[in-house]
Amino acid sequence: MSKLAVISDIHDNIPNLEKALSIIKEEKIDYLICTGDVQSIEAWQIIDNLNIPSWAVMGNVDHDILGEENIRKQIKNITLFPNVGTAEIENKQIFFAHYPQVVNKALPKSKKQYDLALYGHTHKPWEEKWRNTKILCPGNIANIYFMPTFAIVNLDNLKAQLILLNEK
Repeated sequence: MSKLAVISDIHDNIPNLEKALSIIKEEKIDYLICTGDVQSIEAWQIIDNLNIPSWAVMGNVDHDILGEENIRKQIKNITLFPNVGTAEIENKQIFFAHYPQVVNKALPKSKKQYDLALYGHTHKPWEEKWRNTKILCPGNIANIYFMPTFAIVNLDNLKAQLILLNEK
């Protein structure tokens, strides 16, 4: 069983990021997708050092504070997209963006069928289904507005588990 970790909205909360990545290592997660708002080069580098296949999309804070070029100079192991990303992982088609509106607008227009669509920005964990696509927001690592969370997705059946960082 392969597993995908989905993290979002770190907002430079390094202690919570390190806690999440420690769980990701313990759980022997195979892949990682970050849906943005990492906020600092240090946090980007910590994610980059995880050394598992990783993809990320930039959030509004990443664009405003850091810029794409600065992030790209500092990371080696993350496939970075400025606004919208796609990945095929274990024969699953995955679409991801920072904003939920981007996901909601893109899915009906897409000629491609996605198995999983991911977003961040709201900080609120959320899961729903649209046609045959599971839509998921992992919440936020930052502990802003909602308790700190991330998600682990079983890639065999796309079942998602919400990880509550305050309980670990």
